[in-house]
Amino acid sequence: MAADRFITLVIHTYDRAVALKKILESHGIQVRFENLVISGAGIASGVRVKICERDLPLALRIIESGDQYAAAKVEMKMAGENGNLLLPIDFSPYSMLACKAGFMIADMLSLHPVLMHAYATPYFMGALSYESPGSEMDSIAEMSELKEGYDIRKEAERQMSEFRKKIDCMQKDGTLPQVGYSTTLNEGVPEEVILEYCRLSPPSLVVMATRGKDRKEEELVGSVTAEVLDSCRVPVYVIPENYELKSVHSIKRLAYFCNLDQHDILSVDTLMRMFGYPEVDVTLIPVNDRAGDKVSEKVGSLTDYFNKNYPTAHFHFEVFGKKTFREDFERFIGRCDIELLIVPNKKKNVFSRLFNPGIPHKVLFERDMPLLALPV
Repeated sequence: MAADRFITLVIHTYDRAVALKKILESHGIQVRFENLVISGAGIASGVRVKICERDLPLALRIIESGDQYAAAKVEMKMAGENGNLLLPIDFSPYSMLACKAGFMIADMLSLHPVLMHAYATPYFMGALSYESPGSEMDSIAEMSELKEGYDIRKEAERQMSEFRKKIDCMQKDGTLPQVGYSTTLNEGVPEEVILEYCRLSPPSLVVMATRGKDRKEEELVGSVTAEVLDSCRVPVYVIPENYELKSVHSIKRLAYFCNLDQHDILSVDTLMRMFGYPEVDVTLIPVNDRAGDKVSEKVGSLTDYFNKNYPTAHFHFEVFGKKTFREDFERFIGRCDIELLIVPNKKKNVFSRLFNPGIPHKVLFERDMPLLALPV
């Protein structure tokens, strides 16, 4: 069968091939070795590490996890997440919408929601003066700012307590799933606090709400959600305030923006594994301008690969013209009643994000539709 066809994953020296083989087999991947012989010399110059084609996505994730294939390092990076689902909140009405979506997803994926609020004190904002230290005026100012910082912290604690009461009431009346959760208050700029949390203790997923399309222009620069989308290295699920969320289980029609490279295989595999190989309808939409004239052929091959390896889902594709992409996409969205947009999210430096924002950033500000960004 084609699914049982063995393909070459990498070519390594024997020692490295053996180290990789142990890691792959620990994840249930069958491995075969084949000597690579220099033509005409009869000397084995390396080892082909071959795996079953259906195991390619998982094997690629392991390859991406570390150059030396140290078992502990790979396991840590493969798990990556710690079983938590991060819910950044600011106590606004659309924070509750994020909680509703987050608790549903946490219940479905057996994750632990962590509600996080970030606040800024005068110390953090750099309001203290360091001129003429030790003066009486400096001491008075410092005491005043200490009190203001204390008051800000106490107010954040009070708001979190009130928010918890709302959550508890909604769990009791069945509005929210009965899942255990925790809360945390962190001092700092919200987007920086969120990104630092994800860097030090990566959650399985970040769930955030954002303003509707009609109000996003007010926060186009400095949007917390946009900053997190552009920089976060864990999956981020974004839901707009105008979206009527009924159930995450009912989301079946997805659109995936593909780059036509190996990152698509990794991203789709992450998606399918995260949600337990769901029965969904996925439309692949190529957005790589460098794909050349064979876009349909390439995305068609990718579609066939996904249909073969994820038989519970149905994959197909749409190719839009470069000049009419936006108009074609709008018509497609309306015609197919897409319920979730999925984008592979490549890390960019600050200048690239300012002058050439990624697809997640663009989609976030143009549509009132849930978005799932998968880091690649």
